Amino acid sequence: MQPSDIQSGPSKSRGVTAFRDYLEYVQTGFLPKRTVNQDRPMESPFEEAVARVVSELGYEVVPQVGVAGYFIDLGIREPGKENFLLGVECDGATYHSSKSARDRDRLREEVIRSRGWELHRIWSTDWYLNQKHEQERLAKRIAELASPAVQA
Repeated sequence: MQPSDIQSGPSKSRGVTAFRDYLEYVQTGFLPKRTVNQDRPMESPFEEAVARVVSELGYEVVPQVGVAGYFIDLGIREPGKENFLLGVECDGATYHSSKSARDRDRLREEVIRSRGWELHRIWSTDWYLNQKHEQERLAKRIAELASPAVQA
């Protein structure tokens, strides 16, 4: 079955469109542009601070990237590339408004990783208590995943 075998559009259910997008991702390794919510704002000053650091490292940051019904706080891409290198999870507004943290995190992370995402979590308390260390940890993780040309 190919993604083109499935008709999707505004009149189709979200499930049909999500399945088509999933097949496209499996086939190409890229998320279809419509699954990237570039018009969604960052949810907190903490996310904005993390995004600034990533941008200063030379990477593109996309807030609130939709994956399988969940949103990753920050999607990180190499310049000029379509696919995401890393998803950064911050413990922002959405995190604190959820009911059962342990079950939610386990299931959510499992689903997102099953879609091929690499994830990196930053806790706001760690960021504010030792920002330099957290920035270095994030930069190291990005460098591990980046193409050699970007690392230079």
